[in-house]
Amino acid sequence: MPRIAFFLWLLLAGTAFSLSARAADPIAELPYRIDYEGWVTVSVMVNGQGPYDFVLDSGATITAAFQNLADENIFTPADREPIRILGLAGSEILPAINIGDLTIGDQRLDNHVGVVLPDWRETRQTPGGILGLDFLTQYTVLFDADKQTIRLYDRRDPVKDLPRGWSKTRMRARNFGEGAGTLYRITVSIHGRKVPCIIDLGASGTLINNRAMRRLLGGVVIEGSRASGFRTGSRLSDIFDRVEVASRIRVGTIRIAKARWSKRILTVFDAPIFEELGVHEKAFCLIGSDLMTERSFIFDFAHEKLYMGPKARRRLTMQDKNAAT
Repeated sequence: MPRIAFFLWLLLAGTAFSLSARAADPIAELPYRIDYEGWVTVSVMVNGQGPYDFVLDSGATITAAFQNLADENIFTPADREPIRILGLAGSEILPAINIGDLTIGDQRLDNHVGVVLPDWRETRQTPGGILGLDFLTQYTVLFDADKQTIRLYDRRDPVKDLPRGWSKTRMRARNFGEGAGTLYRITVSIHGRKVPCIIDLGASGTLINNRAMRRLLGGVVIEGSRASGFRTGSRLSDIFDRVEVASRIRVGTIRIAKARWSKRILTVFDAPIFEELGVHEKAFCLIGSDLMTERSFIFDFAHEKLYMGPKARRRLTMQDKNAAT
């Protein structure tokens, strides 16, 4: 049975575009890699120690550490109320912890208060931590899929001079209430139908609820049916390592702005997270890293816009080079 890990914790070419004159150069540039279960992974120093692997998660409102990182560092209890953390299958309340100073490239997140999450089972490799929206929203963030670098720009400056092949869509900040906080919603065209979604880089696959699935198929689907593109189930693991089983469905096309994906497999599951967000009674989805990491894109949080770039060019492997010679 295939398994897709959902990190459902909800709390361009390099010089192909520019911002306003004062932000022509990025504030910082750092490399990333796709690691663990398909996530954007960067190196982070914690209180001068490291580097440690942190996963970027645009569906998490707060930056946190895992237990393996806490075992190597002295974290102290914070003088504030516990923090409620949402996962795919529900929520938990965890003590607030003084994690301290995090350095990402030459940028810092000082005196950070977060939580310590339990490590996963040995069958899953656990990173050192998660970088959430509390870090990302300080900047306009460009993900360059060709160079596999992240560029951080002054968030006050609008993106301009986009080259051919780029497009944009509205990315609305929405407060989902206690526990989830402010997340960013876009509208996605799936199989020709409009579905509101959250871009969740902490989900390795794209998830839709059953109401969205019915909208795509144009009506009621018999429970357990394997018709209409259904495939065998997937095992979903959330931030707390809880496992759920869900169906999968193949859709013809997915569009975000003018970016297009064809014949993709989506996971269909009425996850408790949808009820936690208050969207369980309507079609809704989470766009995962399986789609986003194939392209360059820009989060412009201050101006509530998402820019989608072209697909990453195919990289020439050593095997390709040897065959060519």
